[in-house]
Amino acid sequence: VRRRVAARERDRATALLGDSPAMQQVRERTALYAPHDSTVLVSGATGTGKELVARQLHAASGRRGRFVAINCGAISESLLEAELFGYTEGAFTGARRGGRVGLVEAAEGGTLFLDEIGELPLPLQTRLLRVLEEREVLRVGATEPVAVNVRVVAATLQALEALVEAGRFRRDLYYRLAALRIALPSLREHAEDVPALVEHFFRQLGHRGSPLDTTALDVLSAYSWPGNVRELRNLVDRLRVHWPVGAGTLGLPQLLEWAPELQPAGSGIPSAQRPVRSNTPIPGYRPDPHVLSEVLGACGGNREQAAARLGVSRTTLWRWLRSSS
Repeated sequence: VRRRVAARERDRATALLGDSPAMQQVRERTALYAPHDSTVLVSGATGTGKELVARQLHAASGRRGRFVAINCGAISESLLEAELFGYTEGAFTGARRGGRVGLVEAAEGGTLFLDEIGELPLPLQTRLLRVLEEREVLRVGATEPVAVNVRVVAATLQALEALVEAGRFRRDLYYRLAALRIALPSLREHAEDVPALVEHFFRQLGHRGSPLDTTALDVLSAYSWPGNVRELRNLVDRLRVHWPVGAGTLGLPQLLEWAPELQPAGSGIPSAQRPVRSNTPIPGYRPDPHVLSEVLGACGGNREQAAARLGVSRTTLWRWLRSSS
């Protein structure tokens, strides 16, 4: 029973959430590609959930082996070669007695996830191509290859086509990796999913529903999210710490106090600390009179600061206040 509960919790934690057409297409392609052994290339900006897609592909594949992940840009070339392909005893100074199994072999019967594949050095690209074409791996220092049954999923935030044209990525490896492709949208491209993601992260991290009111959610939906879903998750983690259970509804003034990055340019926050975002007001957005009162109160009655927090001009704020009086 505990294992089934843990499995359900894990499935919810790794779900590809969102009802937008863009996310529906991602889920459909993931479900379509999962049962096949073909390599998959997942592309998308940082924080969009590339490893999440890879884990979903593995979970639905029916493969009984492990899901093994490595970031190709986080390790030096010499260490990466040994980490990926393994080595034999005496292959180099400091080699472990008896040698070591590499991650390719460790993923036997499962899935090998290669994150930031564009950072893989050219010599190792040649070795990876052999693994994909011959289904065998040659450890560093070995003379006989070892047969492997591994499904490879690669991810990139770079345009591999441009790297190929620049001579930094093998064309034949690119075509082999990109047999099947899944492109992840940035969060600003499916902003309609923000409220559902906020609800999910509050339940996942805080074990409760979202306390944000409609106005606060509108502001979140209008933000450009340069860090994508990862940035949203980290923001929810911050909010659930500041806003304890039972504190009631979390409104716009409190949101802007704990998430100053949501404020537009001109709000007094140094530009180096503020992510780039659109200053275009939310279409049709107009706070309720009580929200305007809360924002003004939080700004000590300073209308310039209140207008900056709301992302509008002082003239617009003055018009709102006049019409609500």
